[in-house]
Amino acid sequence: MKRNVIALGVASAITMLAGNASAAVFANGSAGSMDVNPAGIGHQLVFPYFSTQSDNATLINIVNTDTANGKALKVRFRGAGNSDDIYDFQVLMSPGDVWTAAVTQNADGFSQLTTADKTCTIPSSVNGAFLNVNRLDSTKNTAAQTREGYIEVINMADIPLNAATTSLYAKIKHSNGVAACSGTAIDALVNDFSTVTAANAAGLVYPTTGLSGDWIILNQANTAAWSGSATALQVNGATLGGANLVFFPQTDASISAANVTGLLTADPLLNRGLVAAASFDFPDLSTPYAPGNANAGVQREDTTAALAVAGVANEFVSDDTIAAVTDLLFTQPMRRYYVAANYAATTSSAFVARNAYDATTGAWSAGAATVGGYNNSAYADAYYTSNQTTVVDRLICLKSVSFRSWDREETTTSQQFVISPGVSTTYNICGEAAVTSINNGGVTTGSALNGAVARNNIEVPYTDGWMSFNLGSTGLPVIGASFMRASNGAVNYGFAFPHKTKTGSAF
Repeated sequence: MKRNVIALGVASAITMLAGNASAAVFANGSAGSMDVNPAGIGHQLVFPYFSTQSDNATLINIVNTDTANGKALKVRFRGAGNSDDIYDFQVLMSPGDVWTAAVTQNADGFSQLTTADKTCTIPSSVNGAFLNVNRLDSTKNTAAQTREGYIEVINMADIPLNAATTSLYAKIKHSNGVAACSGTAIDALVNDFSTVTAANAAGLVYPTTGLSGDWIILNQANTAAWSGSATALQVNGATLGGANLVFFPQTDASISAANVTGLLTADPLLNRGLVAAASFDFPDLSTPYAPGNANAGVQREDTTAALAVAGVANEFVSDDTIAAVTDLLFTQPMRRYYVAANYAATTSSAFVARNAYDATTGAWSAGAATVGGYNNSAYADAYYTSNQTTVVDRLICLKSVSFRSWDREETTTSQQFVISPGVSTTYNICGEAAVTSINNGGVTTGSALNGAVARNNIEVPYTDGWMSFNLGSTGLPVIGASFMRASNGAVNYGFAFPHKTKTGSAF
């Protein structure tokens, strides 16, 4: 689906971005838009799910298919409940490189990342437990909030060939299988570059495409495994292949000016000052990335439109004779930029931090939709208005989503009667990486993924079949899959089917 984006004040806004020492976004060209690359290679990646619940472990691979340029990546793990940042760092990939890591549960119940990869990272070791208490819901188990969610990967900048032995390229380039990963060029990345010339001098240039990613979720107790590929977002347009340079130091340096954070992110907690913004918070998926996207309001709409689908369909199995269980995953990687959970709120009405952007004034607020503002889009209406969202167990839910189910014998051909007609109803998608079990009897019993943070359940009158979900004619950005597990005697099987989607209309 293509987007209809109002680009007001592009030149002045981009000048502000490039000219502010705290706003390391440098525009590349004057036109571009975000799209999903069905071939799986792009500037940005979204891994739909990771889990360390029960006996789950998650393995992730990021591949730089660009054999000429290195990549400076931002890797961020977000929680399944409300997209809270639970672990983030940078990876400096050399040309043709692969970075691998495993996410498991430690003895204290927190997710932990482990990698023995020789690729450079910032900080120099990213092994450790996911723990960011001040960004999580203190009324709930903190460890549990780190055990499932999704992952976003952003190519902040390319690192081009530079023959000098002291260059950034030389320090991140593998030699005999090992990169130096130290020296003045690496240390310089702690700096906040005020001009694109300064960034270039440090070895960073406009980012190009070339990233792909794959994931595996293993459950050793059930000897089941599921796998898939990350959704790839790419920049298309007049500057095909080139995006804005969006490098930010991996530090806790404060970025507090409202006009800066409003330009750099659509996250309502950050750009409205409800949570203090730091350098490590940037970039995110709403940071102006496609050339010509003047601010986070434009970028939010652009990426949302690229991912938006009107209908989602997938299969399910729940046959007790083969111990079959099914979880449908609905991940919404852009919802954080419309509504976010404000855990510091003292009233229930303030718990949902809504984010409206007025393109005419350039102001962000919690107000209602305004004519001419990006908040007046169908996407924003679906996300931030109170009649579209609700709160259940301190999770923000997209409410009243209609669905329909069929068994395996149903047909869609014209006939006088049907033996097993579809059943239509509605339910709430609660959470941002929502695991919805089918015919599981509730949200506390075991399921395929054993999700617990953002768990839903739907009961349908069919043991096996397929389901469709209506997300509105405009659509919403949803990715995911059907995760199924079954047994044949002592042998367990796990299999994942990516969602089938439609734009423009539901199934």
